[in-house]
Amino acid sequence: MTVNISNLRTAEPVSKSHLLELHTGSLLKRLELLRSLQGTFEESDWLPEERNAVEAAGLIAFKNTDRWKVAYSEVKAILVQREHVPRGSKEKRREDARKKQNR
Repeated sequence: MTVNISNLRTAEPVSKSHLLELHTGSLLKRLELLRSLQGTFEESDWLPEERNAVEAAGLIAFKNTDRWKVAYSEVKAILVQREHVPRGSKEKRREDARKKQNR
């Protein structure tokens, strides 16, 4: 049976040097992707053939794997070093949006 892994939610491994080159928004998207992966194979509705095909392709699919843990910790470690700009309160953002509309 041929397995089409393009329909499965997975993440490609990315080297730490490449992660350092990415801007903060891309790192946050990668973090979001890693968080959205299945917890374990047992919790998923994947077939064993699908899991084997993903593993053979070298992709990250489940949070309980060492690959996921390394990828997640690398992204978090880089984000900790980046500047954080707090969003502010919802009321403040709404007020700013109203001021822009009333110009």
